[in-house]
Amino acid sequence: MAFAQSKPVGERRRGSVGMGLFAAGVALVVLGNFRSGGKHGEKHAVMPEAFFGLKRMQAAHIAKEAFPGAMTGAAVMSKALWPLWWKYAMKRGNTIYAQSLCADEINSDNGHLGSLLTKHYYGRVFPLGGIGGAPYGGKTGFGAFSHHVPDGGNVFVLFGPHIGFSPKGEPGKFLRSGQKKLSTSCGALCAAYKQCTSGSMPADPKDMEQTWLREKLGPKCKHIKESSNPMVELAVQAYKVIEEEILSIVNTGFGTGNLVLLGGIQINMPYGMPGFFKPMHFSIRAEGREPENLMSVFER
Repeated sequence: MAFAQSKPVGERRRGSVGMGLFAAGVALVVLGNFRSGGKHGEKHAVMPEAFFGLKRMQAAHIAKEAFPGAMTGAAVMSKALWPLWWKYAMKRGNTIYAQSLCADEINSDNGHLGSLLTKHYYGRVFPLGGIGGAPYGGKTGFGAFSHHVPDGGNVFVLFGPHIGFSPKGEPGKFLRSGQKKLSTSCGALCAAYKQCTSGSMPADPKDMEQTWLREKLGPKCKHIKESSNPMVELAVQAYKVIEEEILSIVNTGFGTGNLVLLGGIQINMPYGMPGFFKPMHFSIRAEGREPENLMSVFER
């Protein structure tokens, strides 16, 4: 889609010092979050001792190689919120927050972007998504949510699928707290891929969200299967159908404020590590104003 051009480089540089201070503040919040406990800081999470040290660095390298540009949730949060605060006066008090992420509980672990935005910035969230991360709330859900905005206020929506990595760096697998065996992540996407590649399945009104995933991913499964890394490609293709759906349901008719969309792939790293996020869409728009591409903030 077309985006309006961002402000000149010279104008963007004026806030560089402030951005550094803003990022430092976010870092303190996240550090306090880890020290106070939570999933990624829990002492009882199952993790082989051999994972720590070099193995941990290898897992991070594999994940970032699979998803170039991925960074910690804290880094994405500070880079994204700074221009919204500085250039567009979007504060916690005048902005409401929604997310369309998979319902998998590991996505609410401390250190993940959605968890940071919900627990440590906005304070609450309107859930638009379900399994797989698609916005099953649809136009009605977005319409209801966006009309909760403060007078003259703004709307922020985070969206995307997720993928786990095992301690050995295997994509699509995750070692959950209290378990000894790996499980799939995202389980719904992996199941949809398996269902599509093993033969057709009829729509099931009692399994509507999984039916939606199968229908959207079905035409892409041959390409996914033939790719060099099917689990990584599955996450990428899932992101594309989720972004398409998000753009089809949002609108700016809620008032005079801004609508911000931040999309990407949530990466669940082994416990003991912060979650990563691969930004793939960051834009701002308003009634009567063309969308502006803000992705350049992640290049700084």
